Amino acid sequence: MTTTDHTPLTATATLTSWDETPGFGPDAPLPRLAHAEVGFGYEGQLTATSVCHYVLSYGADGAGEGVGYETVTGRRGDEEGTFVLRHTTEFGPDGVTGEATVVDGSGTGAFAGLTGSSRYQIGEGTQSWEWALQP
Repeated sequence: MTTTDHTPLTATATLTSWDETPGFGPDAPLPRLAHAEVGFGYEGQLTATSVCHYVLSYGADGAGEGVGYETVTGRRGDEEGTFVLRHTTEFGPDGVTGEATVVDGSGTGAFAGLTGSSRYQIGEGTQSWEWALQP
């Protein structure tokens, strides 16, 4: 996908791992901060794996918000490359809503010049969802 390609990039996204470390130890009370290293897989027009590093802020009720950077490594067609997404999220008992935006200039190979963003709403306990990066 280049800067002149205005076709959405689509895939089924799957949560593959979640490793969260609360700030100030595992028994830290709410409200608190945490770091999560999260793995994703993508299958479709984008075939890739990724790791996202989130900083999460939990409120007293357990709901909160987060920001993260996801490095995506994969292929589009026969070409390989990488790109970085910046996530902003809100989460609560019903799940997660958020937006991921391509970091300008982060694309290499098949993703050189990639731009766009993806909005998502994922219900609590969901492991896979339809994903689309809109240019």
